[in-house]
Amino acid sequence: MSVDILDTNLFVADLPPLPRYWDWPKYASAPQDSPIFNGDPYSLGGNGDYVPHNGSVIVPPAGVSGGNIQLAAGVGGGYVTTGPFANMTVNLGPVAGLVGTEAGPDGGLGYNPRGLKRDVGPALNTRYANYSTVLNLLLKPDVNQYRILSEGVPYTVEIGPHGGIHYTINGDPGGDLFTSPGDPAFWVHHGQMDRMWTLWQALDPKNRQYQLDNGTYGHITWANEPASEFTKLTDVIDMGYAGESTTIQNVMNTLSGPFCYFYV
Repeated sequence: MSVDILDTNLFVADLPPLPRYWDWPKYASAPQDSPIFNGDPYSLGGNGDYVPHNGSVIVPPAGVSGGNIQLAAGVGGGYVTTGPFANMTVNLGPVAGLVGTEAGPDGGLGYNPRGLKRDVGPALNTRYANYSTVLNLLLKPDVNQYRILSEGVPYTVEIGPHGGIHYTINGDPGGDLFTSPGDPAFWVHHGQMDRMWTLWQALDPKNRQYQLDNGTYGHITWANEPASEFTKLTDVIDMGYAGESTTIQNVMNTLSGPFCYFYV
């Protein structure tokens, strides 16, 4: 056995068999049956039980043209009853009402225990996060164009892989922008978001490692709403209770600063 293979085997052996990131296109045709959601002991729990329902509706803010955006439904919609997170209780949110769930108390910040729901299905995964999407992301020449594809065009049907996979998980709290981290699947989705950006940077590190957006998503508010200044590398990220404050520049490279990892 070579040293490289031995080192690789030892490294893998030290890690539990859990997903680190969600390779969006790999199981796009049936994400509910993927190792992430198939309900086996090493999954992140199953899909929600099937209940007849319509898909989510994105409602733009007042004054934004184009009207409501109707998304396709998944093949679940009910409570998660299989796998490690079966019958899990979530306590925060939702901030806005979701399909089958009313908005939580105190603007979604109050204590609101209820069961975890999911609505995983192929329609949004295949539409917004397929192999062509991944390739097109990696081919974007600058971070402005990368993020327009990744994040989508605000308040249009083009919601990008970021929003597309959030709505592939959907349910409660996964379908709520503000409390979606309450679903464990949030973290493997954002692992893939981080992975794609890291791989894009690695294709041209000299120009991309510390490149900031100066377009739609380059401001300190999401899509410049409300209007705000452009982000700077020296801007401070306040981590609150989760950790020490840091700067944007300090977290732009997965191989430096507080990090030491890379994706394959």
